[in-house]
Amino acid sequence: MRKFLGVVLGMGFACLSYSQEFGGTPSSVKWKQINTDTARIIFQQGRDSSAQRVAAIIHRLAATQPLSLGKQLKKINIVLQSQTNVPNGYVGLGPFRSEFYMTPEPNNLSQGTLPWVDQLSIHEYRHVQQFNNFNNGLSRFMKAISGEDGYSLAINAAIPDWFYEGDAVYNETALSKQGRGRLPHFMNAYPSLWLANKHYSWMKLRNGSLKDFVPNHYFLGYLLVNYGREKYGTDIWTKITRDASAYKGLIYPFQAAVKKHTGIEYRQFVKHALDSYKKDIQEKGLEEEGKDHSCR
Repeated sequence: MRKFLGVVLGMGFACLSYSQEFGGTPSSVKWKQINTDTARIIFQQGRDSSAQRVAAIIHRLAATQPLSLGKQLKKINIVLQSQTNVPNGYVGLGPFRSEFYMTPEPNNLSQGTLPWVDQLSIHEYRHVQQFNNFNNGLSRFMKAISGEDGYSLAINAAIPDWFYEGDAVYNETALSKQGRGRLPHFMNAYPSLWLANKHYSWMKLRNGSLKDFVPNHYFLGYLLVNYGREKYGTDIWTKITRDASAYKGLIYPFQAAVKKHTGIEYRQFVKHALDSYKKDIQEKGLEEEGKDHSCR
C-alpha cells in the first residue's frame, strides 16, 4: 500500500513539474487584478502598466462604442499571460473570458508599429463586443437553454469566421494610427494572387487550400467588411449580424441578412467586393505605366 501511494504521489509531482515546464504557470507567480464594472484585468506582478493600459483602452471603447454592433454589454475577465512565446490572444465562451499573450510579434512588417498591448486590446475587445451583441433571437434562446456553449454553437453557425476576424482587423485599423489594414504586408496578399493571374473559386478562398497559397480569413474578412461599410454605410454590419444571429433567415441566416440589407445576393456581394479591389489594382497599374521613369 505504501509503495502504491508513493507511486501515485510521484506521478502527481511529475505532472505538476511537467505543467510548469510546458505552458503551465508556476505556483510561485503572484497575480493582481484591476476590477471594474466593464472588465477584470488579471495580470502577473510587474505588469501593472500594461494592465492599466488595457483597462483604459477597454473602458474607452465600452463608453464610446465606435463602429457599434449594438448596445449590449457584459463584463469580461481578461488574463494577461506573460510567460508565453506565441504572439496571440483570444476571446472564448464557456466560460466567457479572454487571454492576451503578451509576447509581441517579432516581425514589424506583419503587425506594424502599433504597441502590442494596444493592438491586442482593440482587436480582442472587438470580439467581446461581437459576442455581447449577437445575443439575439434564436441565439439568445440557445444561450438560455444550453448556456454559453450552446450560444457559441448558435452564433458560429450563423456568422462566418471571416466576419469575426475581418471586423476586428477593421476595428484596429479604424481606431488606431496603424492597424493591419494600412500595412502593405497585409494588403498585398490578394493583389499578389490577381497579379499572378490566380482566380480561385469562392469556396477555395473561403476554406483555404493545402496545395496553393490562399490568404486566410483575416485577409478575406477585412476586404469584405471594409467594402461593405464603404458601399452600404457604417451600420450595415450591425443590421446584418443582428438579423443573422437572431436567425431571421433560418436557413443560411447570414446570406439571407446580406440579401435583405444590401439588395443583392450573397454571391453577388462577394463578387462585387473583390471586383472593386481588382479594379483598384488595375487602375494603379495603369497609373504606374503612364509615369515617366526615364533617368535624368
